[in-house]
Amino acid sequence: MIAAPAIACLALGGTGCAVFRRPLELPPRDRPFVAVLSGEMPEPITQVARHGWIVANKADGSGLRRYELLGDAFATTTRDPFRWFGSGDVALHGVLEGEKTEITGVIECLERETPRYNEEHPTYFPMPGPNSNTYVDQMLRRCDIHCELPATAIGKDYRGVVGASVTSGGTGVQLETWLGGVKVGITEGVELHILGLSIGVDLWPPALIVPVNPGRIGFDDR
Repeated sequence: MIAAPAIACLALGGTGCAVFRRPLELPPRDRPFVAVLSGEMPEPITQVARHGWIVANKADGSGLRRYELLGDAFATTTRDPFRWFGSGDVALHGVLEGEKTEITGVIECLERETPRYNEEHPTYFPMPGPNSNTYVDQMLRRCDIHCELPATAIGKDYRGVVGASVTSGGTGVQLETWLGGVKVGITEGVELHILGLSIGVDLWPPALIVPVNPGRIGFDDR
C-alpha cells in the first residue's frame, strides 16, 4: 500500500506530493530563534536526498550563526541563511523561539557540541552516514531542538553499527543498525529505515513517509 503512492510521487518528480507546506520565512532579527532548514542536493540525486543545516539568532546584534557540516562540522556568521552549495529547493522544518536566555542556552550548546561531533565522527560517508544530516540530527537531540528532518535527509538516522536514542522530535524512540532500523513516536509516526532510506506513516498530521522529495505524501509538518 505504501509502495504505490511512493512510485506515483517519484513519477511526478517529487512535486505536489506534500500540501500546506510551511512558508520559507524566519522570525524578525530582533527576536531570538533557532531554525532548522534543508536543501535539495544537486543532480543526479536531487529527488532523493537533502542537506540540512541550522541557523540561530541571539538578537544581540551579532548576526545570524549557521551550523553545518561540509567535510567537518563548523559554525560561522552568515548574512543569507537560505544560501547553500546546491541550487535546489530550500525548506524550513521548524523554528524554536523563546526567551533570550533559553535560546542563548541552545546556541551555547550548538557551539559546544559542534567540535565534539568532529571528535566523535572523524569520517564521512554519504550513505548511510555519518554525514551532514547525521550532524544536524545529533545537534537537535543534544541541544533539545525538537524538530525532525525530512525522510530524504539521508544520514539523519545513523547511529553507528548499532545504536538507540530518543528521536530528535522528542516524542519517540529509535533503534538503528548500519543496515536498517525503526523509529516509533507520537509525532514521528512509524518509520522503517533501510541503508539510510526511510518509509513509513505519520498519523498526525496524516502522511505517508517516502524516500523521494519532499519526503511525504500528505500534510507537511517537516
